[in-house]
Amino acid sequence: MLRFGVIGLRRGQSFVRICQAVGESEVTALYDVDGETAAEVGSDIGAQAFTDLDKFLEADIDAVVIASPLPYHARQAIAALDAGKHVLSEVTACHTLEDAQALAAAADRSSAAYMMAENYRYLDEVELLKRLQDAGRFGDLYFGEGEYLHDCKDLWYSTTGELTWRGRGGLSVYCTHSLGPLLYITGDRVKSVSALTVPGAKFDASVDHPTMDLLQMVTDGGRTLRVRVDHVSPRPHQMAYYALQGTKGAFESWRGFGDESKIWLGDVHEPSRVSGTGAQWHSLTDFADEYIPERLAAPPEARQGGHGTSEYWLLQDFIATIRGERAPSIDVHRALDYTLPGIYASASAGAGGVPQLVPNSRNFPAPLEEEMGVTTV
Repeated sequence: MLRFGVIGLRRGQSFVRICQAVGESEVTALYDVDGETAAEVGSDIGAQAFTDLDKFLEADIDAVVIASPLPYHARQAIAALDAGKHVLSEVTACHTLEDAQALAAAADRSSAAYMMAENYRYLDEVELLKRLQDAGRFGDLYFGEGEYLHDCKDLWYSTTGELTWRGRGGLSVYCTHSLGPLLYITGDRVKSVSALTVPGAKFDASVDHPTMDLLQMVTDGGRTLRVRVDHVSPRPHQMAYYALQGTKGAFESWRGFGDESKIWLGDVHEPSRVSGTGAQWHSLTDFADEYIPERLAAPPEARQGGHGTSEYWLLQDFIATIRGERAPSIDVHRALDYTLPGIYASASAGAGGVPQLVPNSRNFPAPLEEEMGVTTV
């Protein structure tokens, strides 16, 4: 039985439930700056509660789940890796270039494993699309699109009235839910990014917050990717929209209000014509039995994480990594492939959309400038 510690008990309680559901692990230690919450959750599950990170990392645990606010992820991961604890970190991996380099170095020197918990990469729909792509059903896949539209204004302030990281802007940094699945499906890495920020509508006169960021990227595979990140606009949530276009097929996610995810594949569906009866959308689920049968057989308790069965499969992979049965599915360098484009997109948006080259963390260490300069492509 693997012993887990959880950092951050807002989002972290979902991982507590999933650890209990998986059956191969138990949560024995908890850390949160809110001592009352830590004590309450600890009492409920029989775990030690800590408000001191160093003492928490001295506990008898094998691995740490980091579910704290985004700005703390990298430094807490580094501390855990240096303490010899395996790390499963919530997204994003980091929010600055300095932390990116420090995290990569810590993961490389540690005997413990690092994995980023990008749960959207584990959605059943994303896994189905990945397997269709690997089977060549889309032909030459040359375009991908993602959107994360989630009105989070209620989370701009903490319970004590302080501005949270969500309230401070920097939308594009939080792009991994859209970008991560696209990079997983294609197997690519982003080479360059340009971004534009839509100026903030004044929902709160005291907060200078953009309304949305629009990112356009070119990958090392020659593909074009486009991502929209919007945590502000008042509207129904659409947090997992994706679209794909290839030479032999196309896909679009559901848009809500009775819609469903749809696909057209030229090798089995109607041909595409300029006029008349031609290509028609078909249900993506038509391919589920053939391509993801084990996902359809997931037990009911697999849905304890809050995003379908994604956290369940994610934790299964992390446990297999700890046991030495597989490499991390999203190791530190893949985590930075998902994360760094968002950091550079912020710089691009600040420079009016000038494209920026995105470094490959596998080439670290590389000198980091005190301020990120604009590099035209």
